[in-house]
Amino acid sequence: MKDRPDTGTTGKALPAAGGPSLAEAFGAFVAATRFEALPAAVTEAAKLRILDVLGAALAAYGRARHAQLLPLLTSQGATNAWGLRDRLALRDAILLNSFLSHALYLEDGSRFSGGHPSSVVIPCAIAFAEAQGASGRDLIAAVVVGYDVFLRLGRAIYPSTVRRGFQSTSVAGAAASAAAAAHLLRHDPGQARNALAIAATLGVGLIAASTSSGSQPLQVARSCEGGALAALFAGQGAVGAGGIIEDGFLQAFSDAAPAIDMLAGLGSDFRILETYLKMHGGCRGNHAPVDVVQALRLRHGFDAAEIASLRIAIDSVTDRIAIHEPANGTQAQYCVAFAVAAALANGDASIAQYTDAMLQAPHIRALMERIQVAVDPALDHGYPDRRGAHAEVVLRDGRRFRGAIDNARGEPEQPFAASEVERKFFTLARDVLPLGGRRVRDLVMDLESLDDVGTLAAALSSP
Repeated sequence: MKDRPDTGTTGKALPAAGGPSLAEAFGAFVAATRFEALPAAVTEAAKLRILDVLGAALAAYGRARHAQLLPLLTSQGATNAWGLRDRLALRDAILLNSFLSHALYLEDGSRFSGGHPSSVVIPCAIAFAEAQGASGRDLIAAVVVGYDVFLRLGRAIYPSTVRRGFQSTSVAGAAASAAAAAHLLRHDPGQARNALAIAATLGVGLIAASTSSGSQPLQVARSCEGGALAALFAGQGAVGAGGIIEDGFLQAFSDAAPAIDMLAGLGSDFRILETYLKMHGGCRGNHAPVDVVQALRLRHGFDAAEIASLRIAIDSVTDRIAIHEPANGTQAQYCVAFAVAAALANGDASIAQYTDAMLQAPHIRALMERIQVAVDPALDHGYPDRRGAHAEVVLRDGRRFRGAIDNARGEPEQPFAASEVERKFFTLARDVLPLGGRRVRDLVMDLESLDDVGTLAAALSSP
């Protein structure tokens, strides 16, 4: 790939009347960002999130979550689809890889946007990097700019967008994937601006779809594919509406004007560092309750059989997307009571727990009946800076223990070590990839030295 001129990046304030639009400001940032300008912590964060989402996607592939979608993707091409032996056309591979990335709800997220940037940014970025013969450094920079666009847009509309019934990942995902693709296509600022403006109209998804979690990831995948198409369309000279983010996107997906400066620190304050990683399975809203109850058990030494009742307090946004009476294992991913019961009874709340059989297991059902989950309005006051939970355990002998947590583990305030993320990857990918995924781990963790991302993409395919 040819080098683009080094124009640098600068932060901008929110557009003033007569000034550049948000799409123009983001487009300039996407076109100008260089790997060399990224702090070491940002580069490391990008690599860990790439490794993390690859593990999530490969685990979904191993569980055949793609079985009903794959027959509909009939266009053969030159792009690797993760886990598959056959290659697909660029957009079909992006669609499938994004679907797999979100299928098990194991990928990263942001409590400030309520969404999961990796499942839309990284599938698009890897596919375009492979197609363009881009280096690992190019891929890292594309991932970082995609995250920035996702998280800045997401913060501006969250949590009102969820309260209005939209899913943040799908809403912000198209613009984010367009940003990553535009960077790898070497779009100039005008082309990148058009890509973002076009993509801003293509992302949509509804929280209500979560009750059908086998198909719900398709709305995320379509958002990711939409961003890819927007970037390609802009490369053909298509022009997006100038003020579409201010005049359309923000008004459509938020109750009020954003209370933040969306462009503050753009090009220097990289938002990827505000995202969390998961170890527990299921929706992120389950994780603070699991962590606080596990901490109480560790501190006081009781076991599940001793519990007479367990009351858990959550915030209203977590409750908005919760499924309190799940019908199957996939719906249980949105059930706080199930996640806590599995952690107490079986020792963890990993993805392996979220099965139909486990949901119906007598010891889990009995424990769930003793767990009460309710909204505490006080937890909304600090949201989303804090997404915590309170718990009170009453034992059969009358002892009572209380605990609280501001945020689940894996947040920026309490990040997982790289070794923990690698261990999660191996657990998820070992049954899909040769040598348990060690080659993929090595390529990702030394990504800045990789000359051609095609090497990584090929390693993600079945032998």
